[in-house]
Amino acid sequence: MFAQTIRVAGPALCILTAAAGSSIAAGFEILAPHRAVYDLKLKEASDRSGIQAMNGRIVYEVTGNACDGMSVRYRFVTNITSSDDSYQTDQQTATFESPDKREFTFLTKSFLDTKLESTIKGTAIRTTQGVKVELTEPQQRQVDLPSAIFISTHLIDVIEAAQRGERLLRRDVFDGSDQADEVVASSAFIGDAKVADEPFEGEDAEAIGPLKDQSGWPVTISYFKKEVGPSAEAVPVYEASFLLYANGISRDMTMRYPEYALTGQLTSLELLDPTPCDKQ
Repeated sequence: MFAQTIRVAGPALCILTAAAGSSIAAGFEILAPHRAVYDLKLKEASDRSGIQAMNGRIVYEVTGNACDGMSVRYRFVTNITSSDDSYQTDQQTATFESPDKREFTFLTKSFLDTKLESTIKGTAIRTTQGVKVELTEPQQRQVDLPSAIFISTHLIDVIEAAQRGERLLRRDVFDGSDQADEVVASSAFIGDAKVADEPFEGEDAEAIGPLKDQSGWPVTISYFKKEVGPSAEAVPVYEASFLLYANGISRDMTMRYPEYALTGQLTSLELLDPTPCDKQ
């Protein structure tokens, strides 16, 4: 996941025009519609992983506004060489979170060497009892999960915590990943804001132009199995570190899995035209 995963100080790109008391949720207006490309390199791998070489690319696109909701499209391609094989994985994800932050639709297709391996598709609804998931692929079924927030809401919560000067934020999150049948516990650790005008190693100098003179927060988000939680003894199933800006854009990523870690550097950034938020 891309913190969004994976599940980010910049001007609001969508101005709320709704009267007080509207059901439109505050917060989405701070997220900048954009398309970012990150080149991935292997940072480290354990002997048990069997990985000898690995590289890839992430394409991450955010569109929408506070009136209509937020859409995230995410493609994560890796080329992997092991001791006895070479192959490519390709995960393509599209999600949408409604403006009231109560409904979340998701579609993930996973390919191995261009062959479709799996499809996960469904809708999650936040209720007073928890999160109700209606899956339509790979088969129709319903899953009842504990209370959680969705990915765009989680990103906004992290940004707002950083702006308040908080160091730690814990949230339970549903993102539709894996089999879309569990909520994960997350812990976000937030560092002091800093300005990083010079490109990091492997980063494109032109790509970071829109972020110059802006400060961002070093953030590390760890994700745990819900039944384990972020206790002192718990090992995260996934961890992401990055420099997060107040408009939702991130750079200088490190993605840590149990057996290996990847770095991701921003090589292209396109700010997309904001969709007018003109509902009354």
